Amino acid sequence: MVNLSCIVPIYNSEKYLSKCLDSLTNQTMKNYEVILVDDGSTDNSKKIVDEYIKLYPDKFKYFYQKNMGQASARNLGLKKAEGEYIFFVDSDDYLELDACQKVYECANENDYDILSFELEEELEDGTKKSSNYYKFTDVSDDKKYILCETSSVNKIIRKSILIENNLQFVENYIYEDLELIPRLILYTKKVCFIEDKLYHYVIHNNSTMRQKEYNSKLQNIFFVMNSLKNSLENTEYKEELEYLYIEHLLHGAVLRYLDYEEGYSEIIKISEIMRKNFPKWKKNKYFQIQNIKYKIFCILAYSKKINLLKRILKK
Repeated sequence: MVNLSCIVPIYNSEKYLSKCLDSLTNQTMKNYEVILVDDGSTDNSKKIVDEYIKLYPDKFKYFYQKNMGQASARNLGLKKAEGEYIFFVDSDDYLELDACQKVYECANENDYDILSFELEEELEDGTKKSSNYYKFTDVSDDKKYILCETSSVNKIIRKSILIENNLQFVENYIYEDLELIPRLILYTKKVCFIEDKLYHYVIHNNSTMRQKEYNSKLQNIFFVMNSLKNSLENTEYKEELEYLYIEHLLHGAVLRYLDYEEGYSEIIKISEIMRKNFPKWKKNKYFQIQNIKYKIFCILAYSKKINLLKRILKK
């Protein structure tokens, strides 16, 4: 049996792909596979992949699908994977060369269902950004898992958890990580964190979250948050769910919507959602420990003070 499957969705990644594949090829771990899913690339990505497959035919498995999005590509990779654990890797990122060995050995020795680790954020020019992944420390591991970084790339997940519970990424939506990753806690027995920075997450200016023109896909956040609510509201994680709404809707989504006039009506919608579902959100214990700037922003967003927020952010 393969110990670890690295699933890499690829879409027009020629600029970054070789660096990603080099980091996967040169891993210190022995028993792992790399599942490459080409999501209908129109650039030279396939040519680059062919070179690696020729050199390492026992390491790489290649699959092609018409352009259906990253979530669909990951789901296809999951169906094809043979590993005990799954490691999702984005094609424009790269790993430390001992990443696979470290995370698998730790998860296997301790029988973890999910093992999370730190990632290092990088701008395209190579500038490093500090990660705030371990913001919550004085909570149980399961609650910490829900509250911390919801990315799929900074963790390995026992494949049986996903397969046996028919769990996969929601397709045709952005925020697909946020929709799935916190919910996994309902199906796991043991999660853990290690403080090693093993994954390099490269931030691009042309991503959906950073485009200069309004993208209607930003409205997907409402579907995603409602999905989390349906999964977590009647569990022991209700206060954690409330904080996810504060962090990803009242704070994160409002920050994005402020860049576009088309987003102003969505800010009003967010305020109403919070008023209806979490009227006492200001008393949330996780919100209470945030810094004053964060608190003021959320309170102003809730009060629909759009012009004041824009003036403050320009300073």
